[in-house]
Parts: sequence; structure tokens; C-alpha cells
Amino acid sequence: MPASVAHALRVLVAIVLLSAATALLTWVQRDEVILSWAKGNPSAQEILASGGIEALRDSAIVPKFVPLAVVSFVVFLLLAVVLAAFLVDGHGWSRLVLTLMAVFGVLVAALGLLNHLPVLLEVLSAVSMVLYAALVFFLWRKDTSAYLRAH
Repeated sequence: MPASVAHALRVLVAIVLLSAATALLTWVQRDEVILSWAKGNPSAQEILASGGIEALRDSAIVPKFVPLAVVSFVVFLLLAVVLAAFLVDGHGWSRLVLTLMAVFGVLVAALGLLNHLPVLLEVLSAVSMVLYAALVFFLWRKDTSAYLRAH
């Protein structure tokens, strides 16, 4: 296995760990996430003004950010493990799917930055964008292509 594939796998592990940290921070900072979301929602602002964060947290209009983050992480983890195994086995299509996953990851991270999440989540979003770019870089190097063609 060439160094570029090994580096791609290391970057993928870093992305998975970062995703786990993001899911954990979504839980730890759930009130801050809800408050960030509420800034652009007049109905949420009314609930917040009349009943505080407790009323807003219990409101049906608030998305369930923590379960969403946990389920997204688990799906991403499983997908990353399967795609990494296929990449190591030399299946070229896995590189395409990992690239698409990286593009989707950058878009999700950009949405996180645009929606003014808590600072730590914004930092993790920015770092994930860099890691996704590094993943694509290693996936499309000449030695990775040669490795995939040889299998």
C-alpha cells in the first residue's frame, strides 16, 4: 500500500474522531446550539422571551440536535469503516465515494460556519474542512491511482 493511501486512512480516522467530538460537543453545548438556531426564528424568539431556555428546549419547534448529531456520527463512522476497507482492497469506486463524502462534509461544515454555531463547533467545522481537503488530496495522488489500477 502506498504512503498516500496510508495518509488518506489516517486523515479519515482524524475526520471520524473530529466527528465524534462534534457530536459530543453538540450534547455538551446543546443550549448554546439551540440559542444559535433560535436567532433566526421569530417563533423561537417569542418562546425564549416568554419562558426562557427551558421552555424553548421543551418546545416542539426545536430540532432534536443531539439525536441528529449522534445518528449522523454513527452512520458516518460505519460508512467510513466500510469505504476504508474497500479502499485498502483496491476498489477504485471507494475513492469516488470517499471524495463525494468529503464534498458533502465540506458543505455541512460550511453550513455550520454560516449559521453561527458556538465557537468550538465553528472551530471544529473549519478544521474538518481542512481535513476533508487533505483526504481528497491523498485520494487523488498518482501513487493512489497506480495502486487502485493495480488491483
